Amino acid sequence: MSFISEVESSIRVLFDATSKGFQMDPGTGLNQIDNWIQHLRAIDQPVLRPIVTELETLRGHINNNNVAAMARSFQTLGELTAQSALTTHSFKGDGDKAREISQKLITAAGNLRHIAKMPVQP
Repeated sequence: MSFISEVESSIRVLFDATSKGFQMDPGTGLNQIDNWIQHLRAIDQPVLRPIVTELETLRGHINNNNVAAMARSFQTLGELTAQSALTTHSFKGDGDKAREISQKLITAAGNLRHIAKMPVQP
């Protein structure tokens, strides 16, 4: 599986975990984030460093179960991903895939904003 496919799958897993307010183990979401951080650090490109920093911020919001802050982080990650793709053009379609991931992150952010407004279930 390519890293892009892993990221797309991880966004889904992470969103599913966060949208349930971590009634299940938050480790599922944290493992996904840790994998992204590890992979992006290994690439060591300056354009990716702000994404790593925001992933670390998101990790903290997950630990605190702060859905509104998670939504902000997803939004920021989407925007940073789009920015990182601005100069990426290849026949493999990496830039297009990064832009698609950006849209998925921003969509997840919007969904989390709605969840953050919902009353907490006892």
